Amino acid sequence: MAASRSMTVAEALGSVPDMIVQTLGDRVLQKSLAAAGLPEDISSRVGFYVPEVALNRLLDAAAQSAGDDLFGLTFTGHLSIRDYGAWGDYVLEAPNLWAALKRATTIMYLHANNDRLNICVGETSSRFEYTFGERHVPGYDQVALAALGPLLSVPRHFKGPKWCPVSIGLDFVADHSMTKLEMALGTRVRCDEASISLEIMNKDLYSPNPNASTGRTTRGDVVRACGGGPPCDFPKIVEHLVIQNLEDDKTTLEDIAFLMGTSKRSLQRQLDREGSNFRSICNFAKMRRAAELLVDSQESITEIATLLNYATPSHFARAFRHIHGISPLEFRSKGSSD
Repeated sequence: MAASRSMTVAEALGSVPDMIVQTLGDRVLQKSLAAAGLPEDISSRVGFYVPEVALNRLLDAAAQSAGDDLFGLTFTGHLSIRDYGAWGDYVLEAPNLWAALKRATTIMYLHANNDRLNICVGETSSRFEYTFGERHVPGYDQVALAALGPLLSVPRHFKGPKWCPVSIGLDFVADHSMTKLEMALGTRVRCDEASISLEIMNKDLYSPNPNASTGRTTRGDVVRACGGGPPCDFPKIVEHLVIQNLEDDKTTLEDIAFLMGTSKRSLQRQLDREGSNFRSICNFAKMRRAAELLVDSQESITEIATLLNYATPSHFARAFRHIHGISPLEFRSKGSSD
């Protein structure tokens, strides 16, 4: 297991959960989320990042329920970077398509830590390429097909909703479904490529933004909105996932290992190599969340202790004092006076 597990912004799911309900029903969505280890409202959790392997498992489970090896096409026409908040605004406010593609490549690290965007310029056409960090786990084919939606949404903003690329590249083998793929996507499809890609005629790259006012979203706005991007350091990834799952009470070593697509032993072994351990990370994550709640919520000390799964308020108070040096009540009083 790599020290830098591939993480992506939860908002990348967009309307995927709703569409699974519409096409397959709520029961299938619940089953698919359970297979991925994800909470029902994950796509609406702003500022949260999830392991890409969990998204792969989510779509793989849904595809199996649908009995469709190209189930990811269900989402291609519905997903857009418009759903990505400031990230999408910054890209779509560019003066022309070329500038938008360049903006997307420069801020990709704020969307996912191991995914890469690239523009490969040719004589008459260019390729807008997307390489995923997690490409060799079950469900990836579905994720790749769904990802065509956000990719296509960029040139379609400048060229219109009916625009199609000269060709589409996919980084998996789907020869038996080629006819269905090309009919659904409306263009020639190339499989077993090094990355997902859209082939765009060079003459289209300088198509102007159709909006008279291109907006004022800056790269700095995106950095602030994304909190600097997903965690890359392995212990920080684990801490982020613990905090993210506190409200769902899924913060055990087993829970986090399952979410990351690994075993308890492998997870702890990786933390050992990083000079850390799960218990200390979990305790620190709880205390970090406790500090936030004490300052920015009206929850009582007892309610916060219960939320963080402490047996009694006194146990919570002792743990809090050990980390922060003062009691929860003193910390709240200090925070309210600052």
